[in-house]
Amino acid sequence: MRKIVLFSLVTLLVLSIAGQAHANFTMSWQFGLINNPNARQVALNIANAQQELLRTTDDQSGLDRFKESLDRMAMSKAVRDIVNFDPEAGDEGYRFVPVDDGWIYYEWDDEGEIMRIFHYADGSWTEITIDSGAMPSRPTW
Repeated sequence: MRKIVLFSLVTLLVLSIAGQAHANFTMSWQFGLINNPNARQVALNIANAQQELLRTTDDQSGLDRFKESLDRMAMSKAVRDIVNFDPEAGDEGYRFVPVDDGWIYYEWDDEGEIMRIFHYADGSWTEITIDSGAMPSRPTW
């Protein structure tokens, strides 16, 4: 009988110490922000940034920001189309792309191997020419 009581007490003591250590290990993360000034500042900055995203000002509403992001995406697509254009891939060598304040039209000239880019805004066209020229030789080290 004494062996059973002694064994029960030892088991209870070991389990309580292990359980308390495990609880301290898993619960200690909750106090990480209180004692760490850097973590508090980071959490405060994140909270302020999230709160700022929810605000709308008189200058720019959520709809205006959405329109602006669509305009940026359209311009980014136009730039990607122009930069990634491969004349040997069989793609058509011209395209109209709408942008925020007008249109971009680009056209590949096979004879001169020149990319001509036109921007239409305020009723007039502006031309930019990109001459691919001959590919230079590889650099030597």
